Amino acid sequence: MTNFSGINPLHLPSVPLIEKDKLPQLAAIYFVISENGKILYIGRSINLASRWNNHHRYSELKEIRNVRIAWLGCNNESLLPQIEEAMIKHFSPYLNRTSLNQTKPKTKFKRSKTKVKKPYSDKLSQVVKQARGKNSLLIFSKSLGVSLTTMQKWEAGDTLPDIRNLAKIAHRAGYSIDELAIYLGIMSPSKPSDLTLILRHINNMPLSEVAIITQAAAARFVAAAEYLENQAKAS
Repeated sequence: MTNFSGINPLHLPSVPLIEKDKLPQLAAIYFVISENGKILYIGRSINLASRWNNHHRYSELKEIRNVRIAWLGCNNESLLPQIEEAMIKHFSPYLNRTSLNQTKPKTKFKRSKTKVKKPYSDKLSQVVKQARGKNSLLIFSKSLGVSLTTMQKWEAGDTLPDIRNLAKIAHRAGYSIDELAIYLGIMSPSKPSDLTLILRHINNMPLSEVAIITQAAAARFVAAAEYLENQAKAS
């Protein structure tokens, strides 16, 4: 088989996925490329424009941000299968190794049961969505190194992430791990110390009262210094 590994899809002509109607009408090998330059999918078509009018992966790819379609024109349509096979073998795109139905749950006919929500369910779901932002569940799950199924359970509030992933989610949602744990109700807030309460009280006092406290503190420091000095002389 001819070696096509020298072809760099990143240097080929391309259009954003959302502008697929600008694709030319020609026989070609096409490459679906992510924002960071990763090859997600490779296919072939004798008419590139027509192929993408109703591509079976479009809805799936639309969930991934800033995807592009690049193409390699081919004057000999009979070579398309050979070139496609070589390209897939060389780049090993993720989506060429999966089917559309692979991650879809199988339909089961069984008696429905009322799901009992855990105390943290709604709050966890809200925080995970906040941390995910505009990313798809698939992209977010990959960024945390977990499966799509696991991420779906977290966002539904069905299961609680382990402490390592909870810390990652907390950071992306703008919480500290302790703040998030307290918010979810899995950790009780610690009682502030007496000193903390005093400082909070001082912060809310009028400046005239703070000045009185400052003078009293200064007098206390002077008295303490005199005491230490007298102790040193006595010894």
